[in-house]
Amino acid sequence: MGKMKLTKPGIVGVVAIVATSLTASAWAAAPKPVYFLSKNAAVDIKVIATVGDSISGTVIRGIPDGMGAYDNGRGGITLFSSHEVSTTAPLALKGKSSTSVWGTSITKMTVSKNSRNVTSASNFIQGVSFYNYTTGKYQATPAGAAPAGVAAGTFDWGVSRFCSATYSPAGTFIYNGVGYAGGLFTAGEEVGDDSRGFAFDEDGNGFQLPRMGMTAFENIIPAIKPGANTVVIGTEDGSATDSQLYVYVGKKQATGTAVDQAGLTNGDIHVLNIPTIKTDNLFRTTVGKNKKVAAEFVKLDWNTTPTAYAKEAREKGTTLARVEDGHWDPSNPNVFYFVTTESNKDPIATAPNPALPTVSRDGGALWRLTFKDAQNPAAGAEIEMLLNGGESLYLSKPDNITVTENGKYLLIQEDPGNNAALSRIIAYRVSDGKIAVVGQFDPTMFIKGGSQFITEDEESSGIIDATKLLAKPGDKNSYFFFNAQIHTPTGAIAARPDLAGRSAAKKDAINAATIEGGQYYIMTISDWDAVFNG
Repeated sequence: MGKMKLTKPGIVGVVAIVATSLTASAWAAAPKPVYFLSKNAAVDIKVIATVGDSISGTVIRGIPDGMGAYDNGRGGITLFSSHEVSTTAPLALKGKSSTSVWGTSITKMTVSKNSRNVTSASNFIQGVSFYNYTTGKYQATPAGAAPAGVAAGTFDWGVSRFCSATYSPAGTFIYNGVGYAGGLFTAGEEVGDDSRGFAFDEDGNGFQLPRMGMTAFENIIPAIKPGANTVVIGTEDGSATDSQLYVYVGKKQATGTAVDQAGLTNGDIHVLNIPTIKTDNLFRTTVGKNKKVAAEFVKLDWNTTPTAYAKEAREKGTTLARVEDGHWDPSNPNVFYFVTTESNKDPIATAPNPALPTVSRDGGALWRLTFKDAQNPAAGAEIEMLLNGGESLYLSKPDNITVTENGKYLLIQEDPGNNAALSRIIAYRVSDGKIAVVGQFDPTMFIKGGSQFITEDEESSGIIDATKLLAKPGDKNSYFFFNAQIHTPTGAIAARPDLAGRSAAKKDAINAATIEGGQYYIMTISDWDAVFNG
């Protein structure tokens, strides 16, 4: 590997450009909308920031997605949030650059432990080191670095659609004194096969991860089991008939850059394969729910064209119907949970919700992958389907998930699409498979005819367990960060009626800064039994 060089610190997208043109007086205090509501007495939901807010000179951007957090040691919490902004979005194109990263972005926020509000915000990405597929070295610009066969306009300065993401805390990538001691935030583009994976250190320095492959990344999720190896799962949110789950295996190093030391630049990528079962649909009909079958991981060539990579993955792996988010079980580091958001027209998963008989639905599935040894994926694993989408709550396109620190519960977020099904957060109890609703979007804002109607295209995202960060001594509550995406076609103004009275120029500035609406929350669960018995 050549010596990595970082681009000079710069803005990400249009956020910083527009923020400087907005004065504090433009953001007068006014009642803000609250998009997402509790559906259980044991669940409390508090808004901590809303897209369009100007905080410490930065306008909070829209389409928030994957998040991560750590205690900053100064009485606050550092919270990262990726933004699923596409480089094709007209408002994002206003920030197009040939000298710095633009398009998607990551916001770094500080959350006060006392007030539990966002007290500062800034653009996190300071630069990216790009991998040159011809020279095998990293460089400060993407010029000439792309592999053969990539589509025009990809693998360049425009970085598109970071979806879910993972923050791995300090200590994850070091073992017996060898490796990288700091934390890393990992995310990938979700733009089809011409997509790249990235890792960012805590100072916002980014590194492309070519050995994670080229695929429509939903998330890049490092394993939590300690050891000399670095194991990472990549989830592909492609089509319902051509998506795979990937496992990278590298080795921690004593020298080099952050990603060299972390073991992210010397390993191989593999695809999940279930012998004799080539598709999600076949698994449903021949295996079904709550039955474990053997799984293996087959090595792929990462240093090729996007088309060749996708073809090899399809031929050697099992096709799943759009792999969305996943999470390692903190109580058992050999266990990995993930969801698929579709089922490729399975009749059970797509049967209508009786309460919404005319609304199309796909309940996807919840899966559990149990490795014999997560430090050594070559030893194999077992996979089982825990939910098939036909259960009585009628899941609608499960998307982001988290697993509680004790491994007893999962929280699943829905992305039902642009229809009359309100997006919810669903709790899943591991011991017996029971599910329950903990919250959903406000019907007055997200059902046509509602008194405050905004749009029918809404989803929540980015959920993470924040109990260790927010619970005080003796506190038995569970705490979570999550966010909302409000897919308003006219930008954040449509989602912020309290800002609608601005001048045309200020409205344009707000919309260009935000792209769409959204919100950030802390959710408190005081009684899990009440959640499932309520």
